[in-house]
Parts: sequence; structure tokens; C-alpha cells
Amino acid sequence: MQPLVKAGSVQANSTTMKKEQFNFVLNIVRAQPWLGDKIDELEHVLFSECQCDASRQLISEIIDKFLYVNRENNYLLIESLASEIINEYSDRESTTLITAMGTGSATDSSQLIAYTLKPIMEKKKWRRHAIINDFGAVYKQYKRTGHNHIVLIDEFVGSGQTVLGRVGSIHTQLKNAGVLDYSISVKVLVSTELGYGVVTSAGIEMSAQKLIKKGIDDYYSLEDAAQYRDLMRAIEGNLSTEYEGREMPSLGYNDAQAAYYREDGNTPNSVFPVFWWAFDCNGKERNVLMIRAMGDA
Repeated sequence: MQPLVKAGSVQANSTTMKKEQFNFVLNIVRAQPWLGDKIDELEHVLFSECQCDASRQLISEIIDKFLYVNRENNYLLIESLASEIINEYSDRESTTLITAMGTGSATDSSQLIAYTLKPIMEKKKWRRHAIINDFGAVYKQYKRTGHNHIVLIDEFVGSGQTVLGRVGSIHTQLKNAGVLDYSISVKVLVSTELGYGVVTSAGIEMSAQKLIKKGIDDYYSLEDAAQYRDLMRAIEGNLSTEYEGREMPSLGYNDAQAAYYREDGNTPNSVFPVFWWAFDCNGKERNVLMIRAMGDA
């Protein structure tokens, strides 16, 4: 179990914080202990970028809703995904093709999952399937081995749009080659309910080990949610509007409003950008609670 607060974190900062601020931060860290070594960043967001108590309260409430996945739990989610594949496709082992959602030479968390699955599948005595790290090579793999039951895997689904694009591309690959006998399913570690609904409404079979709600819309009344979205956009006014031509994804990409963080992970752009967008409205570096490689912004 993680310590509530790491040594030298909140306590060391208490001398520079007012008592009210200290207690406010301490209550947040009690609810989310993984923030214990991010006190400076948390204080910056709350008291430098939030201009009123209402905005600070909103940030606090959203943080309280975060699904935090540490290294151990991430591995357990991958193990659970492996067991699900084996149980569902027990009679299709020799025709199951597991493919990362990533493509080409770009690094992607789905490729990490694919790599991690290899020894897990071996430990579970599943050996006749195939695993690849590029969904663009599905037809190439099919042509070589005949594996035609395709399982697309990823760490996280936000808006669901990437999944729709990947599945559509695989359909094109196979149908253009005259392949008609195949199936596609999608299995991820974590998904927003929004993304899950978008994918399944398109008739695509999908499962997620964990589902999360929108950080604002799914927790408040319609009237309150509208006010809180406006308040979050006001907080986002502290952020730069773009980075090298990439627009800052207000409320998370495609309004996903995701509240999710994986230890050591590249934060999805579906997460509220106030937590990870690296530059302020003056172009200066921000103290961010979470990291996302801005080349992926």
C-alpha cells in the first residue's frame, strides 16, 4: 500500500501554504495518495491557475474521481485481458490474431500491452495464436498463417474514434484482398463509457477491464454540468490554445472528460488538459500533474 503522503511532501510545504490551503491539499492527497509526491504541481493548479473557490472545488472533485492504475494493477489488468481472450476463444487458439492498436514505427502503449501478453500467454499454455504490434500488418499476417479471428488491443479508449478508424482500416485491408471469413473484436484495459458506447453502437464487439464515466457530465445534473464545463473552460484559459499546430483539446479530446492516470504512462489526450497540457497562455512551461509527450498532443 502506498503511504498517504511521502516524506517531505505536504509537510515540507506546509510552511509556505496557508492553513486553509494546506488542509485543502491534504484532503485531496488523502483521497488520491499517488499525488503525495506531486504537491508543488497540485498547489500550482489549485492556487495559481484557479482564480476562485468554485474552480478549486471543481478540480478537487474531478481529481477525486480519477481512476489511478499503478504498475502492479496495470499488470493485473493485462493478465485479466489475457484470461478473457483465452476463455472466449478457447476453440480458436490456432486462428486468433492479437494485434496492437498502434501502427508503423511510432511508439504506442498498445504495443507495450502486446509485448507483455507474450509471456503471460505462454504461462497459460496458449501457443498457437499470433501477436503483432502493428494493426496495419493484419492482412500480411493472415496471408502467412491464416489467423483470421482478430483481437485489437489497447490500453485506453477515450472518444472511440481511433477504434472506429482502426477497425475500418482492417475491414478495408481484408475485403480489398478478397478475404471474407474473419472476425474483429476489441479488448482494452480501460475505456470511457462514452467510447465504449460509440464503438459498440457501430456494431463492433468490445470489452474493457475497467469503465470510467465522464468527469463532469456523468456526475452532475444537466444544468450544473453545463456550468462546470464553462468553469473548466475558464480554467483552461490559462493554457496555450495550441502546440505546434495541434489544438489544445478542451475538456479532453472530443469532449471525453476522462479522469484516468496510469503510473509511468503517457497520459491520454482524452484526459482533461488542465492536468497535462505543458504550456500556459504565455508559452511558458507549466507545473503539470501528469505527463503526456507533447509530440503526441
